Amino acid sequence: MPVDMACASSLAAVHQAVAALQRGEVNMALVGGVNTTLSLPMARFHRDMGMLSASGRCNAFDTSADGFVRSEGCGVLVLKPLSQAEADGDRVWGLVRGTAVNQSGASAALPVPNGPAQERVMQEALAIAGVAPADLDYLEAHGTGTELGDSIELRALASVYGEGREPERPLLLGSVKTNIGHTEWASGMASIIKTLLAMQKGVIPSHLHFKEPNPNFDWQQMPVRITSEQMAWPSVSSRPPFSAVNSFGLSGTNAHVVLEGRPAPTGDATPVANALWPTGRAHLTPLSLPSRYGEAPEPAELHRSRASRILPLSGKSPEALQDLAGAYLSWLDSTQVRRGLEADPAHFLADMAWTAGTGRSHFPRRAGLVFDDVSGLRAGLKNVQESQKDPSEPATATAPGIAFVYGGAGDRWAGMVEDWYRTEPGFRAVLDRCDEFYRLERGESLLGFMFDKAGTSESPSQPNWWNPATFAVEVALTALWESVGVHPRTVLGRGTGELAAAHTAGALTLEDGLRLAAALSGSEAALPIVPVTAPELTLVSSVTGGLLQDSGQMDNSHWRRLVAGADAFQDGVKTLASTGVSLVVAIGPALALGKEADIRQVSTLDGVQPANDDSSGGGEGFAKAVAAAYEAGAPVDFRGLFAGEERRRMAIPSYPFQRRSFWVQRRGSTH
Repeated sequence: MPVDMACASSLAAVHQAVAALQRGEVNMALVGGVNTTLSLPMARFHRDMGMLSASGRCNAFDTSADGFVRSEGCGVLVLKPLSQAEADGDRVWGLVRGTAVNQSGASAALPVPNGPAQERVMQEALAIAGVAPADLDYLEAHGTGTELGDSIELRALASVYGEGREPERPLLLGSVKTNIGHTEWASGMASIIKTLLAMQKGVIPSHLHFKEPNPNFDWQQMPVRITSEQMAWPSVSSRPPFSAVNSFGLSGTNAHVVLEGRPAPTGDATPVANALWPTGRAHLTPLSLPSRYGEAPEPAELHRSRASRILPLSGKSPEALQDLAGAYLSWLDSTQVRRGLEADPAHFLADMAWTAGTGRSHFPRRAGLVFDDVSGLRAGLKNVQESQKDPSEPATATAPGIAFVYGGAGDRWAGMVEDWYRTEPGFRAVLDRCDEFYRLERGESLLGFMFDKAGTSESPSQPNWWNPATFAVEVALTALWESVGVHPRTVLGRGTGELAAAHTAGALTLEDGLRLAAALSGSEAALPIVPVTAPELTLVSSVTGGLLQDSGQMDNSHWRRLVAGADAFQDGVKTLASTGVSLVVAIGPALALGKEADIRQVSTLDGVQPANDDSSGGGEGFAKAVAAAYEAGAPVDFRGLFAGEERRRMAIPSYPFQRRSFWVQRRGSTH
């Protein structure tokens, strides 16, 4: 919504945005003010109206005030309901307590404000805010630096904010225009940003060029003081800091905003907060599971924190990706970041990864950096920075067609299941449900077998344990992938994997899938008869090599053929490729898809340590797989990688825009 009210535009836009939030028209508003001095006729207008300062400075409220200096600027505020901002883990800089806008009507001249109209807009904003005039600590004035305009504004401010104010506690006044000039359409935005920073830092910057007070204002009788020197924000223990921003424009519009300060969140005095690095409030990430598992449980405290993290980098061009990596390298060398890393590197880097994953847009040129410590992160950033990619190479398509492909039973899970179980609440929740059902059904523990612990009635080496265990692990890994936003539209399984694929497609319940998996190692006659429903996803069979589209295709004869070893997996791969899939997520080791399927494959188990290695590496393997899926364009929801953790958003490098210059030439000109 464009708002054009001359110098009152920014504050009027804030007023409109707050109203839209309160009415529920939007749940977030970006309010921006921009001013560029590109118009020669506009410059002539300001000169001819006598608005520009011959001294080249804004001498607001001083006897030498002779106009203003035009300047350029851009500022943007993100406005949200406080409850939503806190729930999102955003850093809250302040609260908008009240806003008001009105019109001056007739006035002495175009640049001359209307004092009574200004008083009314201030009173209305205070009434909406529920703040007494005497409780205001500081007011950021419009203060353009014109003798008459300054006098009218000062009298209006003193009239409203002098009410009930004790002489020893005058209203503090300043204007950012004395520091940066008059940014006109963006001036209100500059004033709000200055005021919010001053409240949070507890310091009011000095108002410049104030040597001889404006003689048209009774400074002795009015409880007003210009902050001509830097000073501490007045502290009142019984209430938060309050401030206001005033603005008026050639349009005749007056606007006023009342603000409440918010101290920088320190929570439980985390090392990052002690390092004075700006962060949002601690945000607990809930566990998200597919609806077929019912309501997700509250994630219990992790037995062991996640060691591997992912830093997602993205850009709209290869150069932007390289520049972003370079920006992170420079950022890591900054003094404040080094302090945060020295205090608690794991905590700091986790907050960095959280912010980059959940607080940034993700563009087609991507790199997913998996790291365990600062040195690993630096190495990954340097590789991206020094990479030489052809700019003409097409970018990875976002939201590719994704298929989950499941392998059969095997011992590749050993040593990694426990790692996932300890670190990933979603994986643990599904395995716990499988184990609970298996105990009720058979009186035995799947987890005991998988972790090679006491409590099983048979030796872990016996093969009839592998089918139900593999099914449970594949289903739990599916839930883990879906918790990070990677959902399949097509599924294909081989051997026991066909049961997991059928469950993911919605054709089999978790319990019935476990029953069939447990019976696969027995005789064909022992197969239980289980109900099957039509799949909700595209389900490809490794038994027939074709599509399974209705429940009648998955009767007991189908499962008997599976037990008998029917294997048309490669035909199934061809069918899968014909569905338009461009990315395969192998729920397990990488699978031989054949040359017929020109499909990118990501394996959950790629890069993990051998089963007999005590370090396991399941968490690192999953992180690498997610990073590879991200680079392939998958819409990763990075919140799932932090389920059960409290994380804070922090200030990290912003997008490195690839700037280009465009010169405007007169028609027919060669210069």
